[in-house]
Amino acid sequence: MSPAFAIGPPQEPHRHRRAALLRRHPGIRALEGHDVRTAWVTAGLVAVQLGSAVLLEALAGQSTAGVKTLACALASLLWGAIVSHWLSMAIHEATHDLALRTPRQNVLLGFLANVPLVAPVAMVFRRYHLAHHGKLGALGGDTDLPHAFEARLVGNRRWRKALWWAGYAFVYVARGATFARRPGKLEWLNLAQMVAVDAAVLWLVGPTGLLYLALSLIFGHGLHPVAAHFLHEHYTFAPGQETYSYYGPLNRVTFNVGYHVEHHDFMKVPGWRLPQLHALAREAYAPLVSHRSWTAVLWRFITSPALGVGSRIVRGPQGVA
Repeated sequence: MSPAFAIGPPQEPHRHRRAALLRRHPGIRALEGHDVRTAWVTAGLVAVQLGSAVLLEALAGQSTAGVKTLACALASLLWGAIVSHWLSMAIHEATHDLALRTPRQNVLLGFLANVPLVAPVAMVFRRYHLAHHGKLGALGGDTDLPHAFEARLVGNRRWRKALWWAGYAFVYVARGATFARRPGKLEWLNLAQMVAVDAAVLWLVGPTGLLYLALSLIFGHGLHPVAAHFLHEHYTFAPGQETYSYYGPLNRVTFNVGYHVEHHDFMKVPGWRLPQLHALAREAYAPLVSHRSWTAVLWRFITSPALGVGSRIVRGPQGVA
């Protein structure tokens, strides 16, 4: 029997805590704004990931197709997945306009971060992600929330959860399509950009380099520890708690996305400053259940019969699975 969605209170918890914390700590407002370091790191990551594709293509040389595929898989798991996921977190920061001064500059940064990611994700994410914050837990509104049929289909069987998570990059796209509206100009431009980029990589670098980038995207958003942040954020590891933070070392390669309770409370605080926010309002965050290991999160989610795709808190009776 799959764990069903839990019905939460009418109001999500972050608005109330935000107001309370601002009354106690008005200095939190000083942490809001943008942090240009995100742009510099993003530019470096793009260069590193494209350089890795070129290097792998050169090292693969005249090897057989099987050897090239194995080399791509290993390189993607050990290194490329981390960089790919880090770039997707750069897109997340840019979506919230936390990297550069103006929305237009952040849009351009999103285009840059998307270059090694093979698929046109930056502008689609920018368009739909904020609904996750504004409609947290609302079925049909929260773009991060699994559908009821998805929860029933996967259930809590280990092999189904493992398969679902291994292909989560595709699951996320398919789920997002159910929210889709007519693409805007930025989304069409993003699509044209990535068709041109992928064609250029295939022509100038080669198929091994392109495969490396594709596998980095798939692994970096599926069966890899860095991708477990998608699980730690809102799956109910403790009854009644809707959002969780992770305070482990992989925050260093994800712009501190692990500080997720803090992020939902104060979306205008850049990832670089979320540890400062936590320290300033420690009395509010320390008592909450949190995680120290994304590997442990992934293992527990897949192996525990108490956890399934439906282990989420939803708003209202429409959330009953």
